[in-house]
Amino acid sequence: MGVAVELHEVDRVYGEVLALDPTTLSLAPGTFTTLVGPSGCGKSTLLDIVAGLNQGYGGEVLVGGTPLTGPRAHTGVIFQEAALLPWRTVIDNAAFALEAQKVPRQKRREVAFEVLRRVGLSEFAEKYPHQLSGGMRQRVAIARVLSTEPDLILADEPFGALDEQTRVILGLELLRVVRQTGATVIFVTHSIQEAVLLSDRILVMSARPGRVVLDADVHLPAERDPSLLADPHATELVEKVWGLLRAEAEEALTRQGGSV
Repeated sequence: MGVAVELHEVDRVYGEVLALDPTTLSLAPGTFTTLVGPSGCGKSTLLDIVAGLNQGYGGEVLVGGTPLTGPRAHTGVIFQEAALLPWRTVIDNAAFALEAQKVPRQKRREVAFEVLRRVGLSEFAEKYPHQLSGGMRQRVAIARVLSTEPDLILADEPFGALDEQTRVILGLELLRVVRQTGATVIFVTHSIQEAVLLSDRILVMSARPGRVVLDADVHLPAERDPSLLADPHATELVEKVWGLLRAEAEEALTRQGGSV
């Protein structure tokens, strides 16, 4: 059920600062694409534009062949912080988006329980956020997004605040769930290994103004496992991406008068 995403000469200027160079991209339905790049390179700006949350851009964005004019009902966004409502139970947090859409209470609880089951949290449905670990709270945030049956999922460093083991586990869980739904995913991370492990495609962005300096397909088996990071293709890709990112970071620091 994923949708194609197309950007045609999309750029973003803040005052006198060009944050995102004119960018043209086409993402196939049902694919998992990851954006990596130095801080301030425009990754989150690009994600916000596709989410319909950033309206001041130039160019055109098409989602499912339709020009984007604002937030879509079937676009789900996962942020770095889970942002759960502490006074609501896990199931009521997972059902929050459906409540905003005026879905009847019984129906939204049924849907929320099912998505909690998918992310392994059905037994915690009546708990409260303070009773969960950080990783479990982020799973609730994922369930909240999945409850609306999105065809496009945008994830902005959703596991960045978690320890390495937990982020790998949750990343693979997210990949498994979106493979089941067929949603198209755009994922932002600073972790090259995470990008390689989860993605069909990696886009490396330059230092500001952000532009795509590498567009690489990831040729790994569909069933992903951390052991695949030892695959020669994976190690070569990690080294290639790291080399580009280091060069971009060095260039950015040189412009600022610093050094690596």
